[in-house]
Amino acid sequence: MVFKVFRMFIMSCVISNICNLAARTEEQKGFTIELKRIKSPFEQHLNAPNLTKYGINLDWFYQKSSQTNDSIALYRYLDNEFYGEIVVGKPGQKFNVAFDTSYPISWVLSARCFSWTNWGCMFHNKYDDTKSSTFQKDGRPYVADDGQDKFTGIYAYEKISFAHSNVTNQSFVEMEQVPRSLIFSKIDGILGLGQKFNDSYQPFFYTLMNQSNIPPLFSIYLNRDRQSNKGGNIMLGFINKKHIRKHMSPNNIPVEDEIRYLSVEPSFYWQFKIDGILLNDTKSPVKLCDNGCTGITDTSSNKILGPKEEVDEIHRVLKARPFFLNRWRVDCDTVNKLPKLFFTLGGEDFDLKGTDYTTKMSYFSFTICLSAFVPQEMYPDNFWVLGGAFLSQIYTIYNVEEKQIGFVRAA
Repeated sequence: MVFKVFRMFIMSCVISNICNLAARTEEQKGFTIELKRIKSPFEQHLNAPNLTKYGINLDWFYQKSSQTNDSIALYRYLDNEFYGEIVVGKPGQKFNVAFDTSYPISWVLSARCFSWTNWGCMFHNKYDDTKSSTFQKDGRPYVADDGQDKFTGIYAYEKISFAHSNVTNQSFVEMEQVPRSLIFSKIDGILGLGQKFNDSYQPFFYTLMNQSNIPPLFSIYLNRDRQSNKGGNIMLGFINKKHIRKHMSPNNIPVEDEIRYLSVEPSFYWQFKIDGILLNDTKSPVKLCDNGCTGITDTSSNKILGPKEEVDEIHRVLKARPFFLNRWRVDCDTVNKLPKLFFTLGGEDFDLKGTDYTTKMSYFSFTICLSAFVPQEMYPDNFWVLGGAFLSQIYTIYNVEEKQIGFVRAA
């Protein structure tokens, strides 16, 4: 019996390795994988308690590989949030987190964030440092308060695992107080993908580069199919060219669109220059960001944030009406007729249709269409935050070494 089980196991490993090698392409020199993994019936059988008497232990089978590149699967929640799964500590504690390019610091909700005193902690996974052997104390307090939302917590160090990779001694915050609005969110925290601006904090990707052979870039694809809960992928260390749109050359040969690279400014954000914004209304085109403005990307949310006066002007043209929590609604019957919106980056126009910058939500017989545009007051004037409504149409590349961000139409 033991010999048969062992032989089946060896055959399974051989087949698995052949499949993994076939998935590697010469161009990528990495792997693209799904974050979620479901054990096969065979694996479940081998892990069954009644086999322990044979001394079979498959812990090594699930250890992380030494590959240099990796890909993290993202999922979509209510067409408004993008999140993936990480494991913190040892033994691992699982969390749904936003992989956020607009934020450098990583954090997860702490077990000390009590639901009966802080509603934002309700219905979320929470990290308990007393149950992890890889926890290291820092003790510095963290406070972020913009007058409306307040986050407080304690810095610490931990092992963070994701997909087929992990980092050790990553600085993060055990968040003990969060806004009550987090109760409506799917995420239990954030994995910050912002830039390293000074020596006060090292973001996650910089730790990954220091601890592995990964190339100094990552790229992000957000899925445009809103009927799917698959939100896209974060490619760590490579560009996946299947996500780049192709056009036909004069010789009738498919050619990849050119990636537009922009220099990013010294900042915690991936901060770049927007040449201009145009709402191409047939009756009266509206020019925004007239003399250029500043933009950052936000891969955690579907929203597009802009200066209040300019967002109000967009909503006037869209005939949008105030709804709830600073969101605006538009008539669903008009969505396909709404004007295109153009963002000019590096001299190239990237356009959004009405169906791109609105979200249709249904609850039984009730249907509402919300504008992705939200007025912002926490950033400087003339500052835009481009979230999923924009990024779902664009494949973005973040080059840490060259301090550049690339934009190209997504396939």
